[in-house]
Amino acid sequence: MNPNALACSDEERRDLARSAGLNGIDYVEVETRDGNGKPLPRPLLHFYFLGRAPRVKAANIVVSGGRHVTDIAIAGEPEFCPAEDPRKDDCMRVWLNKPGDASSYTVCLVDVDEKGRPISAPDDQPGGLPYRALPGFDPRYACIDFTFTADCRSDLDCGLGPVCPPETRPAPEINYLAKDYDSFRQLILDRLAILMPDWQERHVPDLGITLVELLAYVGDSLSYYQDAVATEAYLDTARRRISVRRHARLVDYTMHEGCNARAWVAVHCGQESYKLDDVESVFFVTSLAAAHIPPGRVLDQETLDAVQEVAYEVFRPVGKGSRMLYKAHNGIPFYTWGDTGCCLPRGATSATLDDAGPAKEAPPDPVQEPPDYGGKPTQGQDAKGKDAPQRATHLEPGDILIFEEVCGPRSGQEADADPRHRHAVRLTSVKPVVDPVNGWPVVEIEWGQEDALPFAVCISAVGPAPDCCPLKNISVARGNVLLVDHGQRVTEPDPLQVPVGPEPIAVCEDVGRPVKLEMPHPRFNPRLDSHPVTHAAGLPPDEPGRLSSPPPRRRRPRGRCAGHPW
Repeated sequence: MNPNALACSDEERRDLARSAGLNGIDYVEVETRDGNGKPLPRPLLHFYFLGRAPRVKAANIVVSGGRHVTDIAIAGEPEFCPAEDPRKDDCMRVWLNKPGDASSYTVCLVDVDEKGRPISAPDDQPGGLPYRALPGFDPRYACIDFTFTADCRSDLDCGLGPVCPPETRPAPEINYLAKDYDSFRQLILDRLAILMPDWQERHVPDLGITLVELLAYVGDSLSYYQDAVATEAYLDTARRRISVRRHARLVDYTMHEGCNARAWVAVHCGQESYKLDDVESVFFVTSLAAAHIPPGRVLDQETLDAVQEVAYEVFRPVGKGSRMLYKAHNGIPFYTWGDTGCCLPRGATSATLDDAGPAKEAPPDPVQEPPDYGGKPTQGQDAKGKDAPQRATHLEPGDILIFEEVCGPRSGQEADADPRHRHAVRLTSVKPVVDPVNGWPVVEIEWGQEDALPFAVCISAVGPAPDCCPLKNISVARGNVLLVDHGQRVTEPDPLQVPVGPEPIAVCEDVGRPVKLEMPHPRFNPRLDSHPVTHAAGLPPDEPGRLSSPPPRRRRPRGRCAGHPW
């Protein structure tokens, strides 16, 4: 059972656990028939371990799972079958009370108290096992999944496909309809080649080519009008805002002005920690090529006013108050528990991050003594009474992390990273734990199902030939994430100066009859100094500024910003 939904092609942790002196379940076999093919009275489970079989009792074995048959239990005490060859692992046989259904079951070896009841898992135990693992067992190999229908004959192919399949390239779009000038021209020429094979003139001055191009032009114009009318005639396909507004007016609905764009911004922190006292006074811009602003300086309103001659788009953080930024959150590597060729599959909602910080290059050798982290421990002491390792991250439930691919999984080059492999998640659970193999500090994180990964996140792979070196940290988790709004808030309205009309002039209507002639006023055509204009929607009062906002259809316009109207 893999609590972190981590799929790896090479499970090297089995050898690491053996080297560290830890035991675990290697695999299980379900036997429902004897050697002669006759059904057994009850199913028989064969356990195979990473080392010698532990002397456990029936109370230490917990079976769970199933859809229709959920009361699977152990019938009798286990039977041990030690291996005669010392190089081979021992096994253990356990009888079950009855067979289960076709779904998956999970069997675990857990620790029990004096009354034979399973003990709850401690807070520092990694993985999702609800009970404390058997002493001397690696928590990641304390449980294993099995099924009762593994040896059943079936016409269905039950082989599992790759957990992290390669990216499927989109099929090329082939246009089978002539809808533009070039396609109409070629279509007419192809038809004329069949009807008039003797006419082979293709020069522009030829009268036939002139007629062909004239017909192609008319067809292109008619095709454009047909597409435009058909597109704007329906609410689902309309592309012009005025068309959508008119459709909404037909059902007595007044469409509001919409909301501005939002984005997640990962801030790179150059110090160990930095506090933004007021996030509302900070701005982000898309281009500062000619601003001559020194790097690392916070962009405030005064600095922003000094670079008005540069073309850029402004983004402003959402929310109020202060925010702490940490250097360790710039790029947090994933932890693979010693395995290689790993990735987080599509749909994953949990992962494990390295919590040792950028100062330590790699986990130590598991066969050696755990490293001396030094300093004052921040997490108390572990079960053996040793000081817990120092931790670098400061993650909490509710924080936003962005998973980003930073180098190509095939070449290892930064330029080959896919910019589409970026995904933001909101943490729902943060659990600091320690790897029992090498004492390395890690943190297990979880996020909601609505933020499940839409693609497979590659973590490690094998580099190109001829070196074939392992590639690590292909993807990282970015912290220090802020939610920003597009546009700069305008606090004072722009002054609108109404032009004053000219004074009336006197004209002579007749002898001795002067009249005043009113001159026409100039046309009033005001323009805003800050444009274009959009509307910003605030977050609900029960959500902090660092969390995601509700869908646009629930928003209500508030304020006026300089930005795009969509």
